[in-house]
Amino acid sequence: MPSPSERFIVNAHWLIRLRWVAIFGQLGTIVTVVLLLRIRIDTIWALQIVISLTTVSNLILHVWFRRWLNSPNRQPLRWDLILGLVMVMDMLSLTALLYATGGPNNPFTLFFFVNLSLCALVLNRNWAWRLNIMSIICFAGLLFDHHQLDQLNLGVDLKPIRVRGEPSLAQLGFLAAFSTCASVIVYFMTRLTGELRNQQLEVRKAHVLQSRSEKLEALGTLAAGAAHELATPLSTIAIVARDVEKAFDEHPPDFPGAEDVIEDVHLIRSQLDRCRTILDRMASHAGQAIGESIQKTTIPGLMDVILSELPAQDQVLLDLSPELETATVNVPIVGLSQALRGLVQNAIDADEGGSPVNIDVQKTGTEWRLQIRDHGPGMTVEVLDRVSEPFFTTKAPGRGMGLGVFLATNVIKRLDGRITIESQPHQGTCVTVWLPLN
Repeated sequence: MPSPSERFIVNAHWLIRLRWVAIFGQLGTIVTVVLLLRIRIDTIWALQIVISLTTVSNLILHVWFRRWLNSPNRQPLRWDLILGLVMVMDMLSLTALLYATGGPNNPFTLFFFVNLSLCALVLNRNWAWRLNIMSIICFAGLLFDHHQLDQLNLGVDLKPIRVRGEPSLAQLGFLAAFSTCASVIVYFMTRLTGELRNQQLEVRKAHVLQSRSEKLEALGTLAAGAAHELATPLSTIAIVARDVEKAFDEHPPDFPGAEDVIEDVHLIRSQLDRCRTILDRMASHAGQAIGESIQKTTIPGLMDVILSELPAQDQVLLDLSPELETATVNVPIVGLSQALRGLVQNAIDADEGGSPVNIDVQKTGTEWRLQIRDHGPGMTVEVLDRVSEPFFTTKAPGRGMGLGVFLATNVIKRLDGRITIESQPHQGTCVTVWLPLN
């Protein structure tokens, strides 16, 4: 769905065009009435002034709008106020034209309804109802007084109230009918536009979800392929490392530095086991293991799972609220712990100076909040806008693929949670995750 600014920009385009159409239509009507129908209008000068003012105002609006649209540094504008004032001017212009040409006797009085329909389409609900009240006041003013035309005289009952001294039954009926029709039009038009905007929002959300699902499916395929391709060479390395360990156990080496070599071989074996664990996780669909069921666990237990596999867990300072010590949640433990662990690892990597990463876990109403704060260099606005995009990373080549925040965001949203990221250059980054308590 377009943003409010984009929607008002489109509406401004159309409003300017419609005003040009209205101006030429008014000029054509006056020429037809005066030259072809030979109707004498004593207040023709008033019509010329009104049309001239409308033309000048639309020309100014057109030039200003073009300059603003082409400006490299657009300033935010109150579009609802600007377009609302333009339509107020159009309502007053129509009232002035009708005042000079017979008032309610003029068939073009029906154009009040056209203006109201446009208001309901272009403006928000509050502006539409304000202009509806204004149109009723303007019509009542025309009933009270207007310049009469002999050719447009529907009877003595529609003579100006100022002339009659009191309103006639016909005038009261006209005012009641006009008020009712105007209000019904505004009510249904605003309701219809509201429903259409909500429908557009739902369609937009569906497109976003579909796009996210396609990305997750592609990532799942990529992960499964990578796991399949890496399984064989890693298995070979594991067999060779095991044979080396076995050979060293049977025939202990006695060359200088042998103990270091044996320790390195054991390290290779432990890292291979870690690689196997990572490969098992890569067989997941965007952070949630395939076939993984929702399990009940405590929040302290989940935090232990998250922190236990961090290489630099001694750099993390955990502050767990006492009221959450026994709190339980129903979550996919592997998927959620991997997602949150990725966020914590990002915070650790952000500060190369080794400053502690603070994790604060609190209860807020029916949710529990996990806040991860680092003391790194922070992020610019441009980086912050793109941080949740897949494969976008600020880390050095080889240190990250740019999937951590993207996968974490999707896992958290699937659990009906939400995530926010706040950061400023030289002030660190704060990632806040809200998840429902079960």
